[in-house]
Amino acid sequence: MHRRDILAVYPQENEIKYFEKMPPLGMLWVCGELRKAGFGIEFVDQQVDDRDPVAIAERTKPLLALLGGTSHTRFESFSLAARIKEASTQTWTIYGGPHATFAGADALAHIPQIDFIVHGEGEATAIEIAEWALSGGRREELSRIRGISYREDGGVLRTPPRPQIEDLDSLGPPPRDLVPIDRYRTMMEYLGVPGTSVMTARGCPIACTFCSASAMFGTTYRARSAASVVDEIEGLTRDHGIRGFKIFDSTFSLTRRHVVEFCSELKRRNLILPWECEIRVGSVDPPLLEMMREAGCYYIDVGVEAGSQRVLDECIRKKIRVAEAENVLKWAADMGLLTKVFFTLGHPGETYKEARETNRFIWRNRRYIRLAGYGAGVKIYPGTYVEEFALAEGLMPPGFSWSAPYRNEANRKLFRPVDNIPILLQEDLGLTELRRLRMGFVAMRVLSPRFVLEKLGRIFRGRSLRSYFQIMGHGLLGRAHS
Repeated sequence: MHRRDILAVYPQENEIKYFEKMPPLGMLWVCGELRKAGFGIEFVDQQVDDRDPVAIAERTKPLLALLGGTSHTRFESFSLAARIKEASTQTWTIYGGPHATFAGADALAHIPQIDFIVHGEGEATAIEIAEWALSGGRREELSRIRGISYREDGGVLRTPPRPQIEDLDSLGPPPRDLVPIDRYRTMMEYLGVPGTSVMTARGCPIACTFCSASAMFGTTYRARSAASVVDEIEGLTRDHGIRGFKIFDSTFSLTRRHVVEFCSELKRRNLILPWECEIRVGSVDPPLLEMMREAGCYYIDVGVEAGSQRVLDECIRKKIRVAEAENVLKWAADMGLLTKVFFTLGHPGETYKEARETNRFIWRNRRYIRLAGYGAGVKIYPGTYVEEFALAEGLMPPGFSWSAPYRNEANRKLFRPVDNIPILLQEDLGLTELRRLRMGFVAMRVLSPRFVLEKLGRIFRGRSLRSYFQIMGHGLLGRAHS
């Protein structure tokens, strides 16, 4: 017997589709814990589910409405809160996720239909809120719930933070049965086989200035056991025909032991599927990369970000060396691993001269980079040092509020779609300089025969360039210099 239904909604970004559709694993874990506690869950992921959550709220009058999302989808979350509250006035609305965690006070101050903000990991917090609401919802008891914000006496009260979950295996796998898993249609790049995303750990001790992962999940790295993760992958291949997976950790290779145990478990079960992950420069060497490749890894994401050592040290605080990054790219190419390498320009205190070093790094290592993710203009996300720097230096857009309508028209000049996230513009790295750098990057791509051939191949064939078996058997596609 369910103890009142809970409606969970993950919003679809209506204007710009930045990211591929993936199951919202964090929110699914929260709902999984609520279901274990006896609550009925109705989950609507608007990325793949056409049902109207407002109509569901009107019909079921849920105890709680859980709203997730990112900074990009914040206005969709705000609209959902307002419409659900109108359809079911007694439903408590809870907003969680990375944007809510860091801009929650702003949301509570401007969006009256949001009742609570959940900060950071939400599994235990959501259960306590649900228990509180089920027992009558007495406001004098709210302060006992850790990790939330709510309105109190005309202001916003934030309770002490909740301790992080140490044993992630205790959560079990995220309950994908709550969403229509087969509608996501994630494909493994270059291979054309169906895949999905998995998460093997939480937490990051690095705290790069443009990223909020450390503040969201803590600086202590907490990994699931290899057996737990591979159990999940095995179930996905058996029940949903998944033939590859993307590890969605901030940095999969942060601890060597975690990587070794994971790869060993895959090989022990003879579960060799193509997979992609993000690795950290300085945490891998040829033997570890070879072990990953033998366990099915064919594609690594590398956050190099800058070609200037001073920018890496002082502006990003990334704690890696330029020479180390070049070594990793060469090692990967030599053993047939594809590389997706990320670069961003316009970090706090970075100069135009230093940003040009990043373009030179890309050109110098072009043979070893299969795909370059290039961001001219660092996005200002809440909870990051970049936001703190922008506020202190008066570099936020005039009158900006995370809850007020905003369109970043500057993106047009940088050949990017207009969105609702501001970028950092500085005296020595304004739109003119960033546009010039972006044009330089475009020129590099046009001058790359491989880039042109791949684009033409995709246009004419509409499929991956070489087969999965070629990649996994011989690593031919990964040899960027072949």
